[in-house]
Amino acid sequence: MATIYAIKGLLLEEVLLQLLRASGYYAVESVNDDDSLNAGASGMEVRGRGSKHQIDAIADFSISPPFSYPIRLLLEAKFHKKNVGIEIVRNAVGVLKDVSEFWIVSGSSFKPKYHYQYAIFTSSSFTKPAQEYAFAQDIYLIKLENNRYFHPVINALEEMSYIDFRGVSENNIDIELTQLRRATRLSLKNHELGRMREYCTNYNFDPVKLCKVIEASLEIGDSYLGVLGKSFPVFFTPSDYFNVDDLISNPTIRICWNQEKWYVVKRQARCATLDERDIILSFDLPDELFKLYSENNMLTQSRALDLKQDFMSSIQIMFRDPNRRFMSSLELRLDDNWLEEMRQSLS
Repeated sequence: MATIYAIKGLLLEEVLLQLLRASGYYAVESVNDDDSLNAGASGMEVRGRGSKHQIDAIADFSISPPFSYPIRLLLEAKFHKKNVGIEIVRNAVGVLKDVSEFWIVSGSSFKPKYHYQYAIFTSSSFTKPAQEYAFAQDIYLIKLENNRYFHPVINALEEMSYIDFRGVSENNIDIELTQLRRATRLSLKNHELGRMREYCTNYNFDPVKLCKVIEASLEIGDSYLGVLGKSFPVFFTPSDYFNVDDLISNPTIRICWNQEKWYVVKRQARCATLDERDIILSFDLPDELFKLYSENNMLTQSRALDLKQDFMSSIQIMFRDPNRRFMSSLELRLDDNWLEEMRQSLS
């Protein structure tokens, strides 16, 4: 049995895994000869020093940095109306610690096989204790609540009901999650709906809502992981006017906060009268970033400028070059002249 929220979280994980291919992450699809993994009864398990942990959304980074073991991302997605609490982060911390201490026998020595990272995505937000604990324990929190161009996926998931799966209630759905994950992954990977429709036919599920999730993801195409101020990972979703070649030739950008959403915009854009054609990327930030810059829970204009200067003067994005077929790193720089003009206008 499963809940509708577990199903939505599973689908969200698969969508994110597919979108992150553009940032050089590739989903681990089977155990094969990887002795750090185990084929469990309910899906893939990652071996830890003390136990095995079921984690189905696993991605390896295509580049191994010098002086580091290969990077492996453990991804968890939560689709809830309420904010993700500290108990979810506590579990992630325990899993990360345990799997990081699983060593492989190599000759007469014991060595780690991967440098593990753990990211929790949510369609809502995180509680303050969850954020404080995650930042202290190197668990990465990424919220999608106000990421505008990712909203079609969120909306498609929101529309799904237990009725689509012939469930008795939201908390009582008779479904094999492993099969659903496999059908979703294949449909996303192959950019087609045939596998999902076949899956729904076999289990007598309504294919409309599931196919809508796939279509919304394929419509986005790619998304990118970036880093603000060399510290905070951010999930960027491109607009229809995004062109990576334009950014490579002119990496100077502006940041706009408009209608409770963050945007990366072209250098000539004006935040007060933002034109849709000037928007490049949308993103969202964990609320904890704002605590030092807020007054009575409201972000003022001058504080917003401080935030941009301190955390957003540099945005690094990793992406797979679609033309040259290799990984590239792009550093976007905030327009200093524009920042100074904004400060003067507020003085």
